[in-house]
Amino acid sequence: MSKQIDSVYKSYYDNFVSMIESDEFYSYVMDNIGAGTNKISFYQKKKDKKIDVRWIEQIENCIIELDTIIRNPRRFIVQEEEIVPIEKARRITNESVRHLAQHTNLIAKVEGDRVTPNEILNVYREESFDIYENRFIYTLLGKVEEFVESRRQVLYNITDDEEIAELGMEGTFNNGAEDVTYKFEISATNKNSMIDMDTSRMSVFARIDRLSHIIREFRGSAFARSMRGSAPVRPPIMRTNVILKDPNFKKALVLWQFIETYHEVGYTIDVINEYRELEQQQVFAFYNTLALNYICLKNAAGSSDEVDLEHKKKRRQIKPKFVKNMIEEIVDDYDIYNTEVRRVYLDEIVKAAKKREKQDALIAEAINNALKAEKQAKLDAIRAEKERIAKEKAEEKARIARQKAREEAARKREAERIAKEKKREADRIAREKARIEKEKALEKERIAKQKAKEKAAKEKAIALEKEKKAKEKAKERERVAKEKAAALEKERVAREKAKAKEKAAKEKAVALEKERLAREKAKAKEKADKEKAAALEKERLAREKAKAKEKADKEKAAALEKERLAREKAKAKEKADKEKATALEKERLAREKAKAKAKADKEKAAALEKERLAKQKAKEKEKAAKEKAIALEKEKAAKVKAKEKEKAAKAKAAALEKEKLAKQKAKEKEKAAKAKEKAKAPSKPKTANPVASDIADDSVMSISDAIGISMIGDDNNN
Repeated sequence: MSKQIDSVYKSYYDNFVSMIESDEFYSYVMDNIGAGTNKISFYQKKKDKKIDVRWIEQIENCIIELDTIIRNPRRFIVQEEEIVPIEKARRITNESVRHLAQHTNLIAKVEGDRVTPNEILNVYREESFDIYENRFIYTLLGKVEEFVESRRQVLYNITDDEEIAELGMEGTFNNGAEDVTYKFEISATNKNSMIDMDTSRMSVFARIDRLSHIIREFRGSAFARSMRGSAPVRPPIMRTNVILKDPNFKKALVLWQFIETYHEVGYTIDVINEYRELEQQQVFAFYNTLALNYICLKNAAGSSDEVDLEHKKKRRQIKPKFVKNMIEEIVDDYDIYNTEVRRVYLDEIVKAAKKREKQDALIAEAINNALKAEKQAKLDAIRAEKERIAKEKAEEKARIARQKAREEAARKREAERIAKEKKREADRIAREKARIEKEKALEKERIAKQKAKEKAAKEKAIALEKEKKAKEKAKERERVAKEKAAALEKERVAREKAKAKEKAAKEKAVALEKERLAREKAKAKEKADKEKAAALEKERLAREKAKAKEKADKEKAAALEKERLAREKAKAKEKADKEKATALEKERLAREKAKAKAKADKEKAAALEKERLAKQKAKEKEKAAKEKAIALEKEKAAKVKAKEKEKAAKAKAAALEKEKLAKQKAKEKEKAAKAKEKAKAPSKPKTANPVASDIADDSVMSISDAIGISMIGDDNNN
């Protein structure tokens, strides 16, 4: 693919660019781009995925211990007791006799020393693996299998390294009366397979496959099959004597703790960023692309001037809205269950509505009282209020006038400042334009010289670069081929070595077994020869010593043979009886085991049902406690409210009483003062309105009453 890219690039540069770079307008645009502000960044990133082998090593270190435990599981004797009819009893034990002595109701009849029961206790004993330590190992195997398979799937699904090349260009340049801004980004990602490129990772994946295979074998062992009906253990793990002191179980506990605390995916990604400087030739290639894009843009803009696109425009008006209600304003307690959200939400809305209604009633009552008091006020109070309002209006007008004067002065100062700033900016822009024009002229001259130099060196550089790349590619292909061949050879040698080692071990074992059998056969033959020689010697001596007694010996031998045959017959009969009894015992044990399993299943189902009922009862109890707490809280709030209302009423009554007494004292004092003045001074004509003083006194009382009522209303609201 690299050769094709080089060929296309050479054709583009030799044919297309060389054809248009002689154009005057194109050269003008290129000069403007070179004189502008340009920023080019070129990065190469590499994402290297590294496999974390800690979890693989941790599980591998525990494989032998787990294998030892599974091959030699711990067991205990299970004793089951059941009362059965006497005809179904298989074996009478001491426990059966003791039980019958304690439960005489099971006895049918007693005849002398003979006791005949209706039913009797039968005791079944059998071996079982269902102990805590075995359940711990069985649960650990399930956890390890899930742990390995989940990471194995992830590592096989995400097995690519990435090499990313990113190029970014942005900047501005001036083209006559136009200011042009551009931004350009491009990236390319190359993915390499982890397994194909790295031999060390091949060994890691092989280790993971081996672990997966071993764990599956463990899960399919006889021990695992016998433990399938047992309940799994849950953390925290009980530190029994076996788990703490047995080395195999201690290693298994360490593995359990590692799996519980290891929450990583199993691999990490290292990102390496490398910034590279582009060569001048490459920079000019991107400038050519930018000039072509600018020319295409201007061409499209010129052609679109003749088309009326007004009717094609689409407008959409968006009206912002405010959220009117917030749940935070209604609900104060968020510690609730999801199933109760709707009910609590509605309850809180009803409570808030009732509270607002009560507050509105109190406010309305206070307003009515204030209005009544206001109607009874004197005209002089209204006149005083009008004078105060007029005075405040005059002060407000004066303040507004002063504020306007200050704002006018500030606007004048701001206008002067803006004019000065504009003048400085215009001077700066003029200086900057002069500087830019000068730099453009210098840059144009420099670019022309540079082009002349680079054009001569281009072909030479391209040729050298191609030759260099070809050599590097050849070297790289040769190196990769050598590494791959070395890796394959190494793997083949390792496989052959392993096969040879395994074959040698098998042959050695076969040779040792043959040698052992030969030794045993030789020993047996030697023993038989010795026994035969001893028998011949005895026979010879017996013939020499007992020729005279041969007849008697024959009779004795016949009697002994008869006795021997009788003994063998008795032994055969006894052996047949034992085999029959063993078969019957096995059958009985099988039936007892089936009964025990059925009983265990029933007890397990009953325990689960009991646990479910206990959970349901606990939930109901918790719900009742919450409802009771809510009711108590409501009752408490109602009592507090009633107390506050009673306290406010008492305070109101006391204030009214105090005010009434004060008014009476004031009236009596005023009456006494008037009587005293009347006694001292000469008599005066009566007033036109004799009730004026009383009206004034009543008006004062009504205003004070209104003030007291409004204050009580505010207290209630608070």
